[in-house]
Amino acid sequence: MQLPKPLGYLLGQTMRIFKHKLTSKFKANNIDLSLDFFLILLQLYNREDVTQQDLSNQLQRDKSIVLRQVNTLLDKRIVVRLPDKIDKRKKNLILTQKGYELLLEAKEISRNLSDELLAGLSETEVNSFFKVLQTIQENSGLEEDQWCC
Repeated sequence: MQLPKPLGYLLGQTMRIFKHKLTSKFKANNIDLSLDFFLILLQLYNREDVTQQDLSNQLQRDKSIVLRQVNTLLDKRIVVRLPDKIDKRKKNLILTQKGYELLLEAKEISRNLSDELLAGLSETEVNSFFKVLQTIQENSGLEEDQWCC
């Protein structure tokens, strides 16, 4: 099948647009988060026993990058490190109350942006779009749990 532009370009450009618009909306609402920080908070919200190594694996990021990002979130008092209940050598990352409230605001803004970007599409078109994305992900050969969110 011949596409007008390469699939990688189209997906990448769409992601850059989404990232830019989301970051702009966060700033307009005085939310000091980037997309990367938002994805980390989503991971922490969805599970209670997340370590930095888990984040690195889930986000497919270098451990040193994740460490710097987590340290920034620690400095902002958005997350804390707590010893694991079973293995005291492990440190789990937990959302603070401030982090939880920030995440709820950010999720609402993200939902609104998604609605804004999907405006003008019928329910059938949106369902087809998500089916196409799901098929692309399945065709990649990677397991779903290797990806974030």
